[in-house]
Amino acid sequence: MVTMPKLGDIDLRLLRVFTTIVEAGGLTGAQVTLNLGQSTISTQLAELEKRLGLRLCRRGRAGFALTAAGEKLYAASGDLFAAVDRFQMVSASVSGEMKGTLRLGTVDGMISNPDFDLPAILGAFAERAPSVVLELSIDPPDGMERSIAEGQRDIAIGPFVKRGRGTATGITYVPLYRERQAIFCGAGHPLFGRRKVSLEQIRKAPFVARRYLHRFDLEIVGHLQASAIVDQMEAQAALVLSNRFIGFLPIHYAAQLVRERRLQKLSCEVETEYDSPFFLLHKKGAEDNVVLRNFLNRIQDGLRTNNLS
Repeated sequence: MVTMPKLGDIDLRLLRVFTTIVEAGGLTGAQVTLNLGQSTISTQLAELEKRLGLRLCRRGRAGFALTAAGEKLYAASGDLFAAVDRFQMVSASVSGEMKGTLRLGTVDGMISNPDFDLPAILGAFAERAPSVVLELSIDPPDGMERSIAEGQRDIAIGPFVKRGRGTATGITYVPLYRERQAIFCGAGHPLFGRRKVSLEQIRKAPFVARRYLHRFDLEIVGHLQASAIVDQMEAQAALVLSNRFIGFLPIHYAAQLVRERRLQKLSCEVETEYDSPFFLLHKKGAEDNVVLRNFLNRIQDGLRTNNLS
């Protein structure tokens, strides 16, 4: 019978190596992230397996694959690291020292927004809290509530045209700003160059929409269904630029492409533009944490700078 070592006997560093390998799809992919050679990574993985007394993965010509034990350990290690991060955040609050990890999720396409200078906010926070590790991820809004509720993110920033589950999941919504959306077409599209288009012309044109907003976008223009659905704005812009599709984009995001005459905002006989409200999400009570509170303060500073608060 194999005796499992106590948690305290397991090197967390080896567990982090293991999770990096899994998320990179194998030892080769993990080399860049870990900045280690494949032989070193293989040695560390073998050491972890020896300490645990378990075979965690199969590696060889057939490729990389987790064993059943590896699958369970990977799932458990995610919970462990989240608990470690929470402990560091709590200890920072008690001591007043800002350290630990702040896990932030945002939608894509935010850095071109002049009304919400995310890079400046991140820079101001990093200057105030140099010992805090920032984990920044691009997340779809439809999963943001879940990521906050399950402790995978400390903060999430995104659009919520129809929000409503915050009370049930213990989530606080902090209103930030409203992002103006308009319909665009590419320079080679039949509607390009027209001063005015009809709602019927918009309804007949193949339409691309982001997955988390496509039902709402379709309702605005009366489209029966989208001809293309994407998860990220970059993909949506690419399809509009293909000259086959039209679709909503944030005006700030499309501005440079409009100046280059690669895109045109369509002016319709009826109002089709709308404002998408952006919120910051965090767990209720989390604002008591000194690290999170500092980040919220930097956001408020940024909003005041742009006269949005």
